[in-house]
Amino acid sequence: MFTSRLFNKIFVSSTLAIVLLFMVMYLLSVPYIQFTVEKIEKNSALTILNNVHSMVEQIHHELQNYRQSITLERKEQLRNILFVADARIRDLLNDVRTGKVTRDRARLTLLNELRRVKYGRNDYIWASDYHSRLISHPDPMLNGADFSQVKDSKGNLIVPPMVEMALKGEGDGYYYYWWRRLGEEQPVEKITYFRHIPEFNIVIGTGVYLDDIEAMVQTKKNFAIDALRDRLKETRIAKTGYVFIFDGQYVMQIHPNASIEQTNASHLLDKDTNKPLLPMLMEIADKGQALNYLWDKPSEPGNFVYKKISWVRNFNEFDWYICSSIYVDELGESARTVRNIVLSIFVGTLLLSVVLIYVFVKRLTFPMLQMRDTALKVMEGNLDARCGVRRDDEIGTVATALDSMVERLQGNILHLDIKVAERTAALEKANMELKELDQIKSDFLTSVSHELRTPITSVSGFVKQVKKKLESAVFPRVEEDEKTIRAMSQVRDNLDIIVNEGERLSEIINDILYCATLDSGKVDWNFTDIVPEQLLKQAAAAFMPQLGQKGLELLVEVEPALPEVSGDETRLFHVLSNLLGNAVKFTDHGRIVLRVCQQEEFVRFSVEDSGCGISPEDHATIFDRFRQIGDTLTDKPKGTGLGLSICQKIIQYHGGTIWVESTPGEGSTFFFTVPIQQKA
Repeated sequence: MFTSRLFNKIFVSSTLAIVLLFMVMYLLSVPYIQFTVEKIEKNSALTILNNVHSMVEQIHHELQNYRQSITLERKEQLRNILFVADARIRDLLNDVRTGKVTRDRARLTLLNELRRVKYGRNDYIWASDYHSRLISHPDPMLNGADFSQVKDSKGNLIVPPMVEMALKGEGDGYYYYWWRRLGEEQPVEKITYFRHIPEFNIVIGTGVYLDDIEAMVQTKKNFAIDALRDRLKETRIAKTGYVFIFDGQYVMQIHPNASIEQTNASHLLDKDTNKPLLPMLMEIADKGQALNYLWDKPSEPGNFVYKKISWVRNFNEFDWYICSSIYVDELGESARTVRNIVLSIFVGTLLLSVVLIYVFVKRLTFPMLQMRDTALKVMEGNLDARCGVRRDDEIGTVATALDSMVERLQGNILHLDIKVAERTAALEKANMELKELDQIKSDFLTSVSHELRTPITSVSGFVKQVKKKLESAVFPRVEEDEKTIRAMSQVRDNLDIIVNEGERLSEIINDILYCATLDSGKVDWNFTDIVPEQLLKQAAAAFMPQLGQKGLELLVEVEPALPEVSGDETRLFHVLSNLLGNAVKFTDHGRIVLRVCQQEEFVRFSVEDSGCGISPEDHATIFDRFRQIGDTLTDKPKGTGLGLSICQKIIQYHGGTIWVESTPGEGSTFFFTVPIQQKA
């Protein structure tokens, strides 16, 4: 049955329709379920990622509050230290008022005592005059030093801003800068509380380094990170997905694999692209995009063939990148289970449907196959063949009609063979007569042309001799009255007409003989290697006098480095001369362009003019014999009507093509091609 195209068409079409129906049902149901479940899994991963991000934000907020509270406490301590110094200042001022000491002496005493004050981790009190010179400092190298231009490690002035704020503001304030501890070299951020002491014209201050505050904050941060680490170790996305955190220096901060925590993970590569993994994760941070890459599984370490997908959020304050990571094959695992069950049902139903379709189509097409076999036998000539199908439906009607038509055909075929034989004989006879007539026409034209060539040549020669004698011996001796002059002019004109028409008739006769020679195949072809540029220039030189007489411009364009062609140079020159001659005839003003270039495996010649152009309906017939442009009954012919036909035969023999492109009123361009490698 499967050898029957009808059976195959119906069976395949029906099966494809059922398959298409099941595919549509599959595409509308199972993928949607799988997509929905996978979307839920992805949303779960994003939700966990956002929750972790919120937890990190909460840790940062608590650390900020903790840092702020410690800083406020330290500021209060600094104020209290200077309040202690205030008590000593009041005592000295009281001694000045009672006359016990002079103001300068009291000022000197105060500066000496401040220089000896030490507390905490080598913290101290300093004093500066209004010109930012340290007049009291425990470091002998800095005591008395000019700090008006001294800057911290960040490039900011240290003492002048505090002096300026103390003199212009409320007399005290806080200032942050970077400085080294007493006896240490590494700069540390420091906060200083300063106060203006106008009674002694000084500004005093004391500060505390913030590294101990940061150490306390870092300790609290470490506790918070440990708590977050413990929580993330218990967090799972889908089956084995997890959350990990690394910083901008590629140091892994939190990861289920404790062995890579606090290590530089910049060496980790995406095994699919062989690119560093962490920079790619950083690039998609907070963009709502996911990164797919190849990774191993905890159960198969080092086997980097499993696809993973990760989403990333950046927490800029910690320079952390929080990533939720999940294996792709774990996304929608439940959906795949549902898909497999539904797919199994679909496949079983589809197979049952195909079996039912097979039984139905076989019952439908079997009688049609019998009719087909009968028709093939009849086509092979067995008119005794009958299908023999008997059914009470439309197929039975068609089978009965087929048997009846074969019987009628068997009777008609006998009469048809006789009629066909008669018509064939008549056609063969008519064909032979046409060939004979064509040969008679060719022989007649050749014979007439040969017979006319000699008398026409003689007539033209004698007319030229007569004109010459008249001009030299008769006309000079004739009495020159008005009537005689008119007669002489008319005789000259008539003789010129006879000469011109004789030459035109000779040209027609030569073309007819050339055509006959080409048709007979008796032309001797002389193929040589031809330089296209030289052939073009020879044709241009031959027509320069005619171009000069009509005032036409001639341009020759040659493509550089043209290959040589193999051809009969004389006959290719004839083609170019014919096309160039036609261009001169039909162009009254403007220019003519000769071009030659390479076109694939051919060299293409073209002759372009700015003449009257050729109408589109003449393009297809212009290369026919005796075909001339215009109305030959009213217009004076400008050619024999054989030149283009001869050109076509020459180019076709060379294995090329000739054609025309023209627009009436704008000019024409004739093209012909010659193969670079001439066939043998």
